[in-house]
Formats: sequence, C-alpha cells, structure tokens
Amino acid sequence: MNKNLTVKQEAFCQAYIKLGTKSAAYRASYSCENMKDETINTKAYILFKKENVGARIQQLQNELKERNRITIDELVIELANMVRFDIADLYNEDGSLKNIHQMPKAARQMIMQIESFEEFTGFGPDKQLIGFTKKVKMIPKLDAIEKLMKHLGGYKLDNEQKTTNIFIGDERKQRLEALKKKLGK
Repeated sequence: MNKNLTVKQEAFCQAYIKLGTKSAAYRASYSCENMKDETINTKAYILFKKENVGARIQQLQNELKERNRITIDELVIELANMVRFDIADLYNEDGSLKNIHQMPKAARQMIMQIESFEEFTGFGPDKQLIGFTKKVKMIPKLDAIEKLMKHLGGYKLDNEQKTTNIFIGDERKQRLEALKKKLGK
C-alpha cells in the first residue's frame, strides 16, 4: 500500500485496475447504498483526479504492463482483429463446425464458450448416437468496437461535433427569424 493513501483510497486504486471504471471502483471501496448513481460518479471522478490517487493508479498500471509484458499497441491490434473477425472462419464449406485445431488462431480467440450435446435414440444396448448439436458463443464484437472507439478517440470527436455551434453571432438570430416566418409565427 502507498503511504500517501488511506486504506479506502488504496482499495479504490486496486478496484479501478481490476474493474476498469471509476464508478465501479468507488462502489467496491466505499459505502454507497444510500447514494444516487450521479453522486457516485461525481465522487469517483473527484477521487480519481486527486494527484496521489492518480499517481498510484498509474503505478499499478505500469506494474501490470510489466508483469504481462504487453503494450497498448498489442492490445489495440487484438481489438482490431476482433472487429475484423469473420464467423465464416469457424465453419467448413458444407456448413459444419471446423475442428478447433483447424480454426485460425484469431477465430479461436473470439470464442467465449463451446457447448456440445450428443443426441441418442434408444435405450440400454439399443442406444445409438444420431447426431451432435454444437453451440458456439462468441465474444460480442460491439464491445471490441466500443473499446477501440474509446481508445482511438472516436467518441471524443463525436461529442465535440455535437457541441459545435456552426452559427456565428447574428447569423443564428437571422436563421431563427427566417424559420419563424416560414412557419407563420
């Protein structure tokens, strides 16, 4: 634990590394049962912005990177591969699911879960296998797209565009007046 932090602040930092969001880390570290979401979000943001807390989070992130020997570039490449994933890579030409070892590595990495069910007819010694049902659950592609958008600043650009005022000074008033006349008001 960092000497410059309280026990709860250190817990917040650790939870932030584990959970990835300020609000979730705040909920995990502080008593929030009587707080509104907006209050939690604000308090989490203020805590996150404290110099000693931010420095500790940076230290923990650096330790995590060092332990795992992974770079941001490698993570972005993985996210980009997830976005480009084509489900056809999992199947043979006849529509049957490929053997796991025949699937490209990038396709295998998109698999979250595989369930296999054997179907039989008859009982006892007359029991015969009549088929298989295989279910493949994939990592949601939209999650990868959203993470990539956040990392590459796609949402920031979108939010800036929403707040841009394209009318300057009197031009806005003139356009409003013209619109009112057009609508007969």
